[in-house]
Amino acid sequence: MRDAKQPRQTAWATLLGALLVWSMTAPSALASEPPRPADPIIDALEEIETADWDNRWLGYNIALVGSAAGIGLGGWALYEQPLAQDGTPDPVVFASSLAILGAAMTQVVHGGMRFDERVQGATEARHLLAHEEDRKANAMFFLQNRANQARSTRFWGGIMTTTQGIGTTVLGARLWANGQDSIRTTGIVLTVLGALNTAIGAVHFPGIPRSERVLRRTQEALAQTAQIKVQPVPLHDGEGRWLAGLAASGRF
Repeated sequence: MRDAKQPRQTAWATLLGALLVWSMTAPSALASEPPRPADPIIDALEEIETADWDNRWLGYNIALVGSAAGIGLGGWALYEQPLAQDGTPDPVVFASSLAILGAAMTQVVHGGMRFDERVQGATEARHLLAHEEDRKANAMFFLQNRANQARSTRFWGGIMTTTQGIGTTVLGARLWANGQDSIRTTGIVLTVLGALNTAIGAVHFPGIPRSERVLRRTQEALAQTAQIKVQPVPLHDGEGRWLAGLAASGRF
């Protein structure tokens, strides 16, 4: 009976692995850059407000899809126990399945934290846009804090994604090396998808989150706005004489 179910198991495992990879790549593919007004502070706040509010459910929904796929894949490996001998599960399959399940469960929590982060970011940005005095006093602090939050979220998202990818790769490699027929085919597919998932997770670490890019752009714009240029110039004293002087110019 188990041999008859193997083609169906291979199809399900392939589908779940593909969903894992899609869940990690979709957010970057669906993000868009809004137009930029002239004031750097208002520019930054409007971009944060728009990006956070419009994408508040996007990341969570994708996390739920990735979590469901990971739970399905890990649960399949634990239930079917491929490569088990005399009722004893293969230790590599068992350990990698637990890693996939653990990473999948953290996606639910991570997605919820990211949802709250975006809602709060959009709400605070909206408040600063509506209140000029608060904006002058707290806008840069808000942008710095929002960038720090996004950097932390991205880091832990990378840990979670990389762990899930490594677990999927190890599971696939074990089935590929030791399995037969459709189980071996499943192993090949999971190894490829797991390696891709691991690479996507690793990209999280050197990457710069959007909020940090907004902060850096705003700091650069403000630095240019406050730039002062001093240069020597000849000055006429009104009595036919020229004197050396200095002229200062800049943008404020």
